[in-house]
Amino acid sequence: MSSAAPEATCQPGPSPTARALRLEGLRAPDAAALRALLTRLSEPPWDVELADDDPALPLVRAEGFEPYARVAVMARPIANFPRAPYIGGVEVVDYSNDDADAFTALEAAAMDGLAAFAEMGQPTGYEQAAGFDVFLVARGVDGDLLGFAQTMTPEGWINWFGVSPDARRIGIGHLLLAETARRIADDRGSHLVARVEVDTPGQAFLSALGFRERGSRHTLLIRRAETPAGS
Repeated sequence: MSSAAPEATCQPGPSPTARALRLEGLRAPDAAALRALLTRLSEPPWDVELADDDPALPLVRAEGFEPYARVAVMARPIANFPRAPYIGGVEVVDYSNDDADAFTALEAAAMDGLAAFAEMGQPTGYEQAAGFDVFLVARGVDGDLLGFAQTMTPEGWINWFGVSPDARRIGIGHLLLAETARRIADDRGSHLVARVEVDTPGQAFLSALGFRERGSRHTLLIRRAETPAGS
């Protein structure tokens, strides 16, 4: 007796990078199995993250999923983290939810141009995330927020990081990550890890601080909601 044809599987849930249903852990042996899986889901938008060498990648593209970002994981040991420069009038402090409005404006400016942020939109939830793990902001002499870094501890996973375009290239990002590294080390963590969009200034910045790519690059794809006829 022949066995049943293998089925496509996934774990649907909210996407961390788009306003869509994330098809987490998608496995699809062939186009027919993928199509059968999609018919069992709620209506799109759907998104998925797949390694560049995943055989399911051409299958989802054939089903109308469009690539919107390509990402890489980068990491470095905390030991011997480069010393941050002194920047007069700038202090790094814990984030407060009292700064939610200022943070939201900073976030929009700092993340402008990143494909995943464009798909995610605001609010992201970080504006109300004071006290979650290590969440630092850089504050200027006039009190303005210049940059931010939110990191899991002790894992050292940098979830959210950005610097105002007007405050770049003076060491703000370096200052934030140096203090992040110190906090993670105090919690007995050993590495900093970040996922960045490939070929962006953020990737170049992390490379300059000694971060190196780990594992294969991944592609993020989205299948958008169907547009009703005549709309």
